[in-house]
Amino acid sequence: MITWKTSKPAAVACQLVAAWALGALVLPAIGESLLVMMFFGGFGPAVAVAVAGLAALLAYLIFVVAITREVTILGATAGRRLLWALAVLCGGSVGGALSWAAAEAAGIAVSRTPAVTTLLGGVPYALAAGLLLIHRWFRATALGLSVVLAGVGVAVLRHESPDELDARLAAADMRRETAYSVAVPGYRPTDGRDYGDGRGGGGFTPADPAAVPPDRYVTITTYDRVLPGERMCGQPNAQDSRLTWGSCTVEAGGLVYRHNEIEHGYQVPVGRRYVTVVGSPAVGHDVLRAAARTLRLATVKELGGHQEQTGDYYVATVPGYVGQVGGIPPSMIYAPADHLGSGGQSVAVTLYVTYASGDEVCLGATECRAEAGLTFVRSADTHGYVARHDDMNVRVMGGLRVDRALLRQAALDARPATDEELRRALPPLQPRNLVDHLRRWLRMF
Repeated sequence: MITWKTSKPAAVACQLVAAWALGALVLPAIGESLLVMMFFGGFGPAVAVAVAGLAALLAYLIFVVAITREVTILGATAGRRLLWALAVLCGGSVGGALSWAAAEAAGIAVSRTPAVTTLLGGVPYALAAGLLLIHRWFRATALGLSVVLAGVGVAVLRHESPDELDARLAAADMRRETAYSVAVPGYRPTDGRDYGDGRGGGGFTPADPAAVPPDRYVTITTYDRVLPGERMCGQPNAQDSRLTWGSCTVEAGGLVYRHNEIEHGYQVPVGRRYVTVVGSPAVGHDVLRAAARTLRLATVKELGGHQEQTGDYYVATVPGYVGQVGGIPPSMIYAPADHLGSGGQSVAVTLYVTYASGDEVCLGATECRAEAGLTFVRSADTHGYVARHDDMNVRVMGGLRVDRALLRQAALDARPATDEELRRALPPLQPRNLVDHLRRWLRMF
């Protein structure tokens, strides 16, 4: 048994200096990766070297505590001295790794500053040893310093640096100069751009769902196939039709009225085909009945010269609606004739920002004119204002049912989004290592 005679102050100094040297000198000598191996990247191919280095470090610490055992609460037996060595090594390594992460997050390149690494790298190990000293004053001091350093580290890890915010912007495919914020009275932000306090940076929808008018549309579509064995009110079901389920009623003249929770209308046999007249729930039953009774092949003029009449396009008289050619399958789609639109799009508001260079704000507009420092722009189904901010054009556009004065004020109120607003709205970066997971967890509190 080693029986070195030392004074208690000398033994305390020996333990603290030896523990400090472990982090400041010994660990860097055998490889920085051993310190942060568990935190920043896994074990790699040199597991055997790491295990050998760990055994050497434990032997070093056991030797230190063996010659200074009278000043530690874990010095009485060989097992307790092994526990002391493990506590100093693990506690110091965890503290060192977290301190390194906090320093890097704060922009202090510890790993690239050898003098700082040497001076501060051993502090967590010295504190771990100090927590195990017999003297209460030393333990209290080590505990206080550990709490302070841990608090600072947590605060630093919770804080988001400008570089991290820039990375989040890039991941979201956003540019800081085009990120603007505005609050629209009576509206709430959508599209994931909720900056808080009612402010947003993209789409807006009325806060009161009752302010959103119901969708109003009628679609006339032709089908040439039916579903075998499926019938409603004695009539086969057209394949791919939206009226193949729900309830049905046979009306005067043999028309079959079909309705479900989503749409309603008629399926009319024309030769070997079936033509459906389908409307949204807000479209009156009488409007659909009138359309079903007036079905006929569309003329070339009614197709607008964009489609060739192949026998698939049927039109009808739909009071209060105007039609246009639809896509796949071939169809005619009727919208309200007042051109104000219906549904959410008719009352939606959108803020978007573009670079003014090469941006022609009047392109494609049906109306475009200067108006008290702004530019009023109207198209077929939207209107709004464009405000010039240095090199940016800031547009606030809304459906034709949105009040112009509301859009004008929003265009005047729009301003660049603050960093705090962006941090709130942007999704976090995907964690790359254990420290990133720790930082995300800390920011939950």
